[in-house]
Amino acid sequence: MWEWLRALPPGPASFVGTLTGSSIGLIAILVGALWNFNLSRKRDALERAQEIRSIAAALYGEMLLIRKEAASVARAVAYAYVEIGTKRYPGVRFDHHFLERFRLTEPLLYKSLASRLGELPSDIVISIAEFYSNYEEVKKWLPLIMDDDKRGFSYSPTAVLVPAVDTVIGINPTLRLIENLLHIRTPVADPDLGKTNSVIEMIEDQDADD
Repeated sequence: MWEWLRALPPGPASFVGTLTGSSIGLIAILVGALWNFNLSRKRDALERAQEIRSIAAALYGEMLLIRKEAASVARAVAYAYVEIGTKRYPGVRFDHHFLERFRLTEPLLYKSLASRLGELPSDIVISIAEFYSNYEEVKKWLPLIMDDDKRGFSYSPTAVLVPAVDTVIGINPTLRLIENLLHIRTPVADPDLGKTNSVIEMIEDQDADD
């Protein structure tokens, strides 16, 4: 090629040389632009992955706290139901004293991060939404199972116990996914539910016999 260029008259040779140099320069610019684009994409992907881990870590911590509270409520309700039924401790009642023992956490992180949940994988988002929905059921029904002579009827403790179990146990597969995402080697243990499942079965059997 260079022999061919040298054989050209000065005018055409200068033009071809300029064109060749421009082409090489353009290719260099394109290669540089593509390189920078790839670096930018990798940087954006790393930043997005870090943001996802940050959101997951925040919700993970809050969910662990809520699981403990839901399990504590379930244990207490199940215990009280058994004691009321056996009448071993007449002072045990579903009353305002019982209710005052619990100050259930408001899910502030979940509410503040609601607009960013879409950044998480869809299966995790659905499971987290179900978790907080179950927890809201526990919060809603706990005051309603308290004795109320004016009401004339009572609600079953299962209105609290069932969503409490779902809160504690139902989120487990998602907790494993988040632990893997956060490189947590030891899975968190389940909070103690006490006699909760036995009491649920007992009440359901009684309802079936009625």
